[in-house]
Amino acid sequence: MFTARFTVLALLAFLAGANAGCATCPETLEVDGKVAYELVNSYVRSDDGYTDCTYVGKSGDEVACEYANVGVLEDGDALCPKVSRMDGYGC
Repeated sequence: MFTARFTVLALLAFLAGANAGCATCPETLEVDGKVAYELVNSYVRSDDGYTDCTYVGKSGDEVACEYANVGVLEDGDALCPKVSRMDGYGC
């Protein structure tokens, strides 16, 4: 009986996670507690579900962040947050 309940709970947790949505880009990036970069472009790639975020600083320099479809940073500048919020509406 315990195994059946565990299996059902594990399946429900997996389905909820699989339908969680896409990574979302923060509107700003902070350096030393101050806003240093603002989001200028974000999009979800249709081939793999990754989210690309592009930021521009006040001096014109760019920061790019790439998040996997589970919200984990895959590639990007050291200023990029390691984890992104998730959009609950799907990709």
